[in-house]
Amino acid sequence: MKKSVVLSAMLFAGVSTAQAAGFQIPEMGVKAMGMGNAFTAVADDPSANWFNPAGLSFQEGAAVTVGGVVVLPSVDFAPNASNLNPAATSASADKKTIVVPHTYLTIGTASGLTAGIGINAPFGLEMQWPTTAAFAGGAEYGRLQAVNVNGNVAFKLSDHFAVAAGVDFVDMYKVDFNGTALQQNFKGTGWGYNVAALYKSELFNAGVSYRSSVKIKSNGSSTSILGSTAANAITVTMPDILNIGLAVHPTKQWTVSFDVDWVNWKKFDKLAFNYASPLLVPTGLPAPFPPAVSKSNITVPENWKATWALRAGAEWAYSDTMRARVGYTYDPTPIKNSEFTPLLPGNDRQAVHIGYGVDLSDQATIDLAYIFVWLMDRHQTQSTGTNALRNGTYKTTIHLAAASLTYHF
Repeated sequence: MKKSVVLSAMLFAGVSTAQAAGFQIPEMGVKAMGMGNAFTAVADDPSANWFNPAGLSFQEGAAVTVGGVVVLPSVDFAPNASNLNPAATSASADKKTIVVPHTYLTIGTASGLTAGIGINAPFGLEMQWPTTAAFAGGAEYGRLQAVNVNGNVAFKLSDHFAVAAGVDFVDMYKVDFNGTALQQNFKGTGWGYNVAALYKSELFNAGVSYRSSVKIKSNGSSTSILGSTAANAITVTMPDILNIGLAVHPTKQWTVSFDVDWVNWKKFDKLAFNYASPLLVPTGLPAPFPPAVSKSNITVPENWKATWALRAGAEWAYSDTMRARVGYTYDPTPIKNSEFTPLLPGNDRQAVHIGYGVDLSDQATIDLAYIFVWLMDRHQTQSTGTNALRNGTYKTTIHLAAASLTYHF
């Protein structure tokens, strides 16, 4: 076992989870959730500000949507024969209840110009393992909390076609990636942009939406188990996202939609930490190697891959005021086996969606949705060095429930 491998594993066991904890949360609208988030070519409520802002042009007057998603994850670990510690035991992550809110406002004009703004949290996660877990020295607690503020202007070029452009501001205001051996905490802000287009007809809709990557320059502090503390600086890049959608209207009551979503996780090519003063960290090696090494800056290469998610959904307007929805998602992980971290079990996931919408009046609509997500069991065997303590089987399921209120002025 080489010293450089072990040092890197000890020092960056929590760092790599900045990407994992920043994994995309696509559940940014309750109506969309009920349709498998296949909403790029539908985009017919204020949440279009996120899914396809060009859809705002086809909405009359002013409206606001306020909603939230409750996330209930369950993750269990059992060591296997490739685990570094033969005495490692099973463990379960804390069953936290995570709430992801969102708000959208749209204001239309008679000239075909529409303005919209959205406040949501499309990146973020929280995971905590017991300190007795085999891998807790490098991956015990991970949290990323960020808010995205996105303003858009949409313009209808004809009765059937509209375009939009906007600006994104991301405030990554609380990030913690901690092990019992090293704690890394930081925060920062960044800017991006987005463009979109939507074609609508009686038979079908077609839409496309692109969001640029956002580079976030962050600062914080790092503390090792040896009592050494230093201010840190790191640049984190959120991925750019491309959504392509098609919606078909076989009858007036039915809408069937399909999306393919590309998330360019290749933007995570490296993570570079710079310390304001040397940080003393353990090597994780026995004598005759030194028990600690002083570091001022280290660059960690990453090998995540871009992914394509497939989504399908349907809505049945079975009355003038009520609608039922169903959907399905297949979303592959961007994380290769060699970069796996327990703070985000990066398994391919599938999900089934159901939803319901009801008009309380001409102005008010309530939408409800539920999603069951199951991740393929990860049989991890390729973690090396001290990270071999992560090797084992991970079983994960997630329940999501959501509600929103839309009011038209």
